[in-house]
Amino acid sequence: MSQSQQLLVVKDLATTFDTPLGPLPAVGGVSFDLNQNETLGIVGESGSGKTVLSRTIMGLQQRRNVTVTGSVLLNGFEVVGASEEEKRKIWGLEVAMIFQDPMTSLNPVMRIGKQIDEILRVRLGMDRKAAKARAIELLELVGIPSPQDRYSVFPGELSGGMRQRVVIATALAGSPKLLMADEPTTGLDVTIQAQILNLLEEIKARMEMSVILVTHDLGVVATRTSRVIVMYAGRIVEMGTTRDVFSHHRMPYTRALLEGSPKVSNPSHTRLKAIPGRPPNLLNLAQGCSFAPRCSFATDRCRQERPELESTGTPGHSFACWNPLPTTRGASA
Repeated sequence: MSQSQQLLVVKDLATTFDTPLGPLPAVGGVSFDLNQNETLGIVGESGSGKTVLSRTIMGLQQRRNVTVTGSVLLNGFEVVGASEEEKRKIWGLEVAMIFQDPMTSLNPVMRIGKQIDEILRVRLGMDRKAAKARAIELLELVGIPSPQDRYSVFPGELSGGMRQRVVIATALAGSPKLLMADEPTTGLDVTIQAQILNLLEEIKARMEMSVILVTHDLGVVATRTSRVIVMYAGRIVEMGTTRDVFSHHRMPYTRALLEGSPKVSNPSHTRLKAIPGRPPNLLNLAQGCSFAPRCSFATDRCRQERPELESTGTPGHSFACWNPLPTTRGASA
């Protein structure tokens, strides 16, 4: 893929929080790229660094007690090291984010139409009349029924699914080139989840955006993404095309995530297979592979030396493991 088609290039990105107990490396040395009109999935357990990574890419981390190193090149703009004033020029226009909880993303005492109006007037310089007309168009775009009437309601008057649609409309107000969706279906029932994911897919195609879908649910990214990044303890442990990661994964952690996902083919009431142990304490990371204490394939080398990403031989597919799964075993899993 040529450089001109790369919308986002992340190199050696690291985010470290200064805590009373010492430095906490939430993201450590992450590198990847995102092409135009592509959907990338970032998966992993809670605490794996997915949300911190997405916020760092947008430049939302506070400068106080946070150290960010590396490079985030977004459509030619270097996010790392940019001032708040410089980053405000890209927020909403080049990149926007759908946050996890729509109820905390929306102002509960402000009508939803006014919240969208505010973005259009401040970021795009629209007058009041034009902003209202555009806000109603956006509400209609995301599937809000009777958008003229819903324009004047408060967030608490809407269901969870409708609130999430409003959050999506707010993120789309500036027609961003990159949309970050951080757990966009959290707290929604399965039917509404499917509706929201279908909506994101339709809007992506219509607006020719790139999307980064952050989730802990591998079922969400299975049919919605072209590539997948698997994170553990703030680092990438496997990445590749969605087909390669699901069918030919080499990292035991990837297989553990897949085995812990419910499958339609399983009999009713089948118990899910949990990953043994607990995620590592980022304040006291082990010297070797962070997944070694929970991995049945771990050896002394795994506990003493941290593996780096290496290619599987398939273009774009890489993993970080000293004892990778055989490809046939990965396919069967």
